[in-house]
Amino acid sequence: MNESDRGTDVDAGVARRRDVRGARRREQILHLLQTVESGALSVEEIADRFGVSFATVRRDLSRLHQDRQITRTYGGVALTAPAELSIHQRHMEFTREKDAIGRVAAELIDDGAVVIVDAGTTTEFVARHLDAVDVTVFTNGIGAINILMRNEDVSVVVLGGRLRPVNETISGAEAENMLRSVVADHAFIGADAVHPQYGVASRTLEQSRLKTLMMQRARQTVVVADHRKLDTDQFNYWSPLPAHWRFVTDDDAEPAALDSLRAVGAQIDLAQPLRALTDIADMKGNQP
Repeated sequence: MNESDRGTDVDAGVARRRDVRGARRREQILHLLQTVESGALSVEEIADRFGVSFATVRRDLSRLHQDRQITRTYGGVALTAPAELSIHQRHMEFTREKDAIGRVAAELIDDGAVVIVDAGTTTEFVARHLDAVDVTVFTNGIGAINILMRNEDVSVVVLGGRLRPVNETISGAEAENMLRSVVADHAFIGADAVHPQYGVASRTLEQSRLKTLMMQRARQTVVVADHRKLDTDQFNYWSPLPAHWRFVTDDDAEPAALDSLRAVGAQIDLAQPLRALTDIADMKGNQP
């Protein structure tokens, strides 16, 4: 064997070892995504965890994205098609953020308004903080119905159709037909994801159709979603956003993601969640 052949064999051996290490690392990245609560990681977090460069992480993420195992987000990555959480599980996560978002959104409702409240745990907090009087609410959410039925200043109109128990959502042709007779002042829309190109994501086609109609039948669309929902493209059903709309999210949202939404007509309100005393102490400790 000549020197050239030996060199070729050595190069091939190094490449194979790199391929093996890369494949193992990509498996570990997927496992890590499955264990973190949000199902998402930043490039920096992955690079620190595995002791590799940002360029190496980006190559790994490109391979995983090509295999449709992950979806790219601003500055990071998330699992593709995460398992749908039950309504009980949704109520247990990011409660402070949802509460703050709901409080800010509810302040937009004036006395005597007619509003549409989409199903969802974040929109439930809009219903919870609603303190205007003589308000009429059209809703397809069981949670919102249960909250508003105790509010004597609100008249509730339940949109009819098929109940989807996992997220306590009513949708279908009956709900759509009812909304076609309505022009609401505001439509408060929940989201599984918010994307500047695709719009608002839903789990099913029926839910997506109803969200689209809700936005069409309101003078102002107000999308309410916490920062985890920004700019992922992992869902199949989307409702396009109007030319001008309002987005209420929490103050942990990525500035770059918010800028991309402003570019497609969003007026953005950042809600500040009530933080625990330990969080406040940590924030003060980090100040120079």
